[in-house]
Amino acid sequence: MIKPRFPKTNYSKIAKYYDKVRPMESDVLLSKIIEYGKIGSNCVVLDVGCGTGRFPLSIPVEKNPIICGLEPSIEMLKQAVAKDKSRNILWVGGDGQKLPFRDNSFNCIYMTLVIHHIENKEMALQEIYRVLRKGGNSVIMTTSHSRIRKHVTHDFPGVTAIDLKRFPPVPSVKNTMIKIGFRDVHYHVVQYDEECIPTDEYLERVRNKYISTLTLLSEEAFHKGFEIFQQRVRRKYGSQLRRILGFDFVVGLK
Repeated sequence: MIKPRFPKTNYSKIAKYYDKVRPMESDVLLSKIIEYGKIGSNCVVLDVGCGTGRFPLSIPVEKNPIICGLEPSIEMLKQAVAKDKSRNILWVGGDGQKLPFRDNSFNCIYMTLVIHHIENKEMALQEIYRVLRKGGNSVIMTTSHSRIRKHVTHDFPGVTAIDLKRFPPVPSVKNTMIKIGFRDVHYHVVQYDEECIPTDEYLERVRNKYISTLTLLSEEAFHKGFEIFQQRVRRKYGSQLRRILGFDFVVGLK
């Protein structure tokens, strides 16, 4: 058996507390998915790696899309189904490397901070291309290596090294999409101001492992690292910290 090149997050273990420790998704990010994906009336949309359904459930009903959320973790999917009071979304368990859909099924397919979890990224992008309709848009939201190195968690021992291995460089994603056959492939940098938050509040998020990278550390390494991180953050930011968050959206047309 070939071992993965990097450890993977077990989302089934963290599904119950996932939404509690994650801040709400920014309206800015959702609006950009809608804009770049050209999600409009009667658009058939697929969220690959939808997790607990935070993005699909936030798409405005006036857009009147037909939405499908795909997620490999059944426990995460259960959380999404429980939140879907309108029952307007189709929730499917499945693997992004082998999409359980026919060719030419969707007008828009997007992934939000998911591609780094996928072992064979080229296969996943090929599958997206296959099930997109001609003229359909693919939107891959990720983060660059330069941003990983600047993220506040770079002061947490071991975290940056893990994420630099997991996240593909943005140019690599773009070049792979071009190789597969996507047209007009380009990327946008989207930033938004999270504004000031109490340092204690942010440290509590980290203590609760609000980003998946932290779940990949052993408990011993996490607790040792957190003590160092806590001291560094308090020394650097004082009682409040302000984060300008940035993400890269790689967009391609079939």
